[in-house]
Amino acid sequence: MNETLKGLKIAGIRPVVGFGVCLGSTRIAEMAAMTRFDYIMVDLLHSHFSKESATNAVRAIARSGGAVPLGRVSNNDPGSINDLLDAGAMGIIVPMVESAEEAVKAVDAIYYPPLGKRSKGSPAAVFYGPDYYTEINRNLNALVMIETVSAAGKADEILAVPGITGCLIGAGDLKFEMKMNGTHSEFMSVVDGVVESAGKNKIAVGISVGSPDELKTWWERGVDFFLTSHDMGILSTAMKKYDEKFTKLEVPERR
Repeated sequence: MNETLKGLKIAGIRPVVGFGVCLGSTRIAEMAAMTRFDYIMVDLLHSHFSKESATNAVRAIARSGGAVPLGRVSNNDPGSINDLLDAGAMGIIVPMVESAEEAVKAVDAIYYPPLGKRSKGSPAAVFYGPDYYTEINRNLNALVMIETVSAAGKADEILAVPGITGCLIGAGDLKFEMKMNGTHSEFMSVVDGVVESAGKNKIAVGISVGSPDELKTWWERGVDFFLTSHDMGILSTAMKKYDEKFTKLEVPERR
């Protein structure tokens, strides 16, 4: 089998860590793919990617032979999901999944029969080779995002849907929703409940994190994989630090 068709093992003995690209640049995707991250997520939810640039980014990551290319769609739409799979994504992250019915809809779009209803004829088969149609189903990551208190309360049924391989908790949105009527301990409790549901269903659970210390905390609480920052965030931080070298430079005044 083509080595690039091997999926990402997101539950194991060490944390699996990924990075997002959203600025729409193939060059940035190539640079991200040369890091030691386990996966690079091409993000269509908060991004500047078009269908063409997303395809180029996914394939640049796949060609790196390192990080696995995943794609996050902007919504649970079969056409959008198929576009990223046709590009060569080895997994799909579906945001704001609120019910088992929505999880079933995602599974139908992600997998070929008999598990799903994806249409055959993918350009990814040209990119990966003739093994694609027979191997891709068992190597895909089908990841649903739980980002609201309501969805967290339904985690047992959402994560029990056959074909779902993992759950990514959107910590930012969950914290934002709970800000008005929840405490930090309550937030931690909600996440712990989703982690427990994932364990019951024997699937991997991930969370978005903002620091290594945060990653360590969640790893100790049973989380398997992590989504860190993205190209826009890293570039913004780096530029602000870089400009200080010049704008705060002290030199003698000219006479």
